[in-house]
Amino acid sequence: MTKYGLRARVITLTLAPTLIIGILLSAYFIKNRYFELEQQLSVTGQAIIEPLAIASEIGLTNEGRESVRRLIGHTHRQHSQYVRSIAVFSSQNELFVTSNYHRNLDSLAVPRGQPLPENLEVTRSADTLLLRAPIRAISGFNIDAVDEKPIGYITMEMDLSTVKLKQYQEITSAAVVLLFGLILSGFFAYRLLQDVEIPIKQMISMIDRIRRGHLDVRIEGKLLGELDTLKNGINAMAISLSEYHLEMQQSIDQATSDLRETLEQLEIQNVELDIAKKNAQEAARVKSEFLANMSHELRTPLNGVIGFTRQMLKTQLSSSQQDYLQTIEKSANNLLTIINDILDFSKLEAGKLLLENIPFDFEDSLDEVMRLLAPMAQRKAWS
Repeated sequence: MTKYGLRARVITLTLAPTLIIGILLSAYFIKNRYFELEQQLSVTGQAIIEPLAIASEIGLTNEGRESVRRLIGHTHRQHSQYVRSIAVFSSQNELFVTSNYHRNLDSLAVPRGQPLPENLEVTRSADTLLLRAPIRAISGFNIDAVDEKPIGYITMEMDLSTVKLKQYQEITSAAVVLLFGLILSGFFAYRLLQDVEIPIKQMISMIDRIRRGHLDVRIEGKLLGELDTLKNGINAMAISLSEYHLEMQQSIDQATSDLRETLEQLEIQNVELDIAKKNAQEAARVKSEFLANMSHELRTPLNGVIGFTRQMLKTQLSSSQQDYLQTIEKSANNLLTIINDILDFSKLEAGKLLLENIPFDFEDSLDEVMRLLAPMAQRKAWS
C-alpha cells in the first residue's frame, strides 16, 4: 500500500470491505436459500405424494386404472409447475398407470432386484427429484389399520429447473444488491475523496508556494475535522515564517548598514594610513638624504685630515710625534668607517645594502683599540 496514493487507498479500503462482506453474506444467504428451495420442493412433493398413495389404494386393489389415472392426472395438472410425471406401480414392480406416457418410465421404477419402498424415499438426480411412497392396503374402514407389506408404490418425478431458476434469480438478486452496495460505497468513497483530497492538494500547493518564498499565502474556507486543525497549523506556520523572515530581513538590513559604516571607517583609516605611510616614507627619504649629505660633508674634512697626516708622516719626526700622527690617522680612519656605516644604514632602509666578506687581523684590531684608548687611560691613571 505504500506505493499507492491517497485516492487508491481510500477506494481500496472503502470498496474492499463492502465487496468482501457482500460476497460472504451473499454466499451464505444464497447457500441457505438454495437448500431451502430444494427442501421446500421436497416438502411440497411429500405433501402431494402421500395423499395420492392413500387415494390410489382402492383403485390399485380393485384394478380401477381409470379412477387412478384421473386422480394422478388431475394432481399432475394442478402441480404441473413442479411435477413432470406421476406413475403407480404394482407389487410386481409393473407399471399400473401413469400421468405422462411420453416420459422414460424406466427411471421411475424401482431398479430390478431391489425391494419395494417401505417408507417415503426421496432421490435427487441432476435436474429431477424422485419421490417414492408405498401403497398399503387398508383393512375395513379403519385407516390406521394397514397391512405392513405394500401392494404397490407410487413414484412422482419433480422438475428442479424451476428451483434452479429461482436459485439463479436469488443469485442475480444478490449480485444486484452487491453491485448496488459497491456503487453506494464508491459514491461515499468519491465524496470522501472530494472532502479530503482537494483540501490536501490545496495544502500541498500552499506549502510549495511557501517553500518558494510566497509567505503571504493562506488556506481559506472551513474544512472537516482534523483537516481544519491542519489548515490552522499550516496558516500559523506561514505567519511564523513570515514574521521570522521579516525579523531576519531587518537583521540583515541592520547588519548591512553596520557593515557599510565599518567599511567606510576602514576606508577612512586606510586613507589615513596611506597618508601616514607616505609621510613616513617622505620622512625616511629626508632622513636618508640628510644622512647621505652629512656623511659626504664629514668625509671631506676627514679625508683632508687623513691626507695631511700621511704627508706629515713622510717628514722627519720624532718617535712620539710619529706615534701621535699614526694615532690621529687611525682615529680618522675609524671615524670614516663609522660614517660609512651610517651610509650603510641609509642603504639598508633603501633596500640597497650589500654584505661584504672582508678578512681582518684580530690582533691588529685589538692593538688599534688599545692605542686609541691608552692616552685616556693614562690620563685617568695620573689623575
